[in-house]
Amino acid sequence: MPVFESSRKVQVFGSSLALTLPALFVKANEVEKGSVGKVYYGLDGVLVVSLVDDPRAREGLMEIIDKLNADCMKKREGEKSVK
Repeated sequence: MPVFESSRKVQVFGSSLALTLPALFVKANEVEKGSVGKVYYGLDGVLVVSLVDDPRAREGLMEIIDKLNADCMKKREGEKSVK
């Protein structure tokens, strides 16, 4: 499963703050107005939104976490070799 990354700017939406969803995600998952997602978040700045409540979705989340960890390790190794 490929993992994509993009930046989003927080916007004011009425009296709330909002982030837009990437178009590729919306198309691939057939997101429509009124779609409901499950939101998981920690107080350390991590927010995850899932449109399905399925154990297979959690497996996908673990794959994303593994790839993020691998990217972080590569960056740390690169910083050490520069010093």
